[in-house]
Amino acid sequence: YVRRELKQTDSHEVELPEPLKLAPDAGIPPLGKVLLQTLVALVVVALAAQLFVHQLESMGELFGLSPVLAALLLSPVATEMPELMNVLIWVRQGKNRLALANISGAMMIQGTIPKAFCLLFTPWLLDGAMMASSLVTLLAVGGLWWGLRKGVMTAGRLALVGLLYLGFCGWLLVS
Repeated sequence: YVRRELKQTDSHEVELPEPLKLAPDAGIPPLGKVLLQTLVALVVVALAAQLFVHQLESMGELFGLSPVLAALLLSPVATEMPELMNVLIWVRQGKNRLALANISGAMMIQGTIPKAFCLLFTPWLLDGAMMASSLVTLLAVGGLWWGLRKGVMTAGRLALVGLLYLGFCGWLLVS
């Protein structure tokens, strides 16, 4: 996929990234400013993630949910909302490939790095909710894989995967 995307990008004019905030007029910014801006951005992301987790805990307590239920119900919506907004903006601008790359990149990162940290640094307490979450995820991925592999993915079939998630949320709330 990456090879095909790079080959297709070579044949089109590529948009350059925005100038560095710390050196907006520099054609090629100094390495020190690049590293400083990157470090500041990473610190902001880390602080925002901490704030997000604390707010998620507060919302869970407000609604009377355990931390596991709050994480299963609220974090996927909150973490994917910015991705969805980017995709909607890019599709409206006719940048379908950028939208697809954003979605696939987000899925790859969220499906690997956080899971690896969870597996390595947390205890394995697989209760019914966690097992159901795993099963729903496997069903959703299997359905999406089948639809994309067969070339029969439609908006309706994609909506069915969303309904699977909503059904899971309903099950969590009543159980």
